[in-house]
Amino acid sequence: MTPLPSQSARPDGRTLLIIGAALTVVFSTGLGAGWLLQRFDAGIGFAREADRIAAVLELSPGKSVGDIRAGTGRWTVDMARRVGPEGEAFATVGPNPAHVLMETVADSGLDNITVITRTPGDTPRLPIGCCDAVLLRLVYSDLRRERPGFLQNVRRVTKPGGLVAVIDFHPDAPTAPPRDTLSRRGAIAEFTGAGFALVQDHERWFGNTYCVVFRRDKD
Repeated sequence: MTPLPSQSARPDGRTLLIIGAALTVVFSTGLGAGWLLQRFDAGIGFAREADRIAAVLELSPGKSVGDIRAGTGRWTVDMARRVGPEGEAFATVGPNPAHVLMETVADSGLDNITVITRTPGDTPRLPIGCCDAVLLRLVYSDLRRERPGFLQNVRRVTKPGGLVAVIDFHPDAPTAPPRDTLSRRGAIAEFTGAGFALVQDHERWFGNTYCVVFRRDKD
């Protein structure tokens, strides 16, 4: 787990943030301090959520995981590291340009990631039964009319007994983007109606989001 920072004041008015062996000087006033603190908070937030995602999806070395509409690929890379070289991570291209995801994967230096570029239709385009776990982070609400077909294809790519985590904004969240956001109860109803069993329900996840985790039936 990422260690929390310690702070100490200096006589010259500066504050030191100590993160492990690294030492960052943050001025107590000015735009520079705000920018550095924002970067620090974003990094800590990502690490904490990544740990929780790995926990709810039960990721471990040797497993296979799918990141559908993976965005920039940060979550894909994190999960690929957790399943290790004996495991495999799949990522499908999302709303970001494909080259963004490709660059993130290339920069990671990992060779256990397969990127699947966007193709027409509502299918995730992953191999059937390829994933022990699937992540849908800030994705499912965006599908709107495509959800029924998409959901059936998520079921096809998830191994029997595999897990699917759905993370999305609460519809009334002030930070939710202007879209037809699906409520937590709505997501539960749609997944349980498609052959998944609800196994975890986190109404309060990070910020104004929720996380619901489902297990695919074993046919």
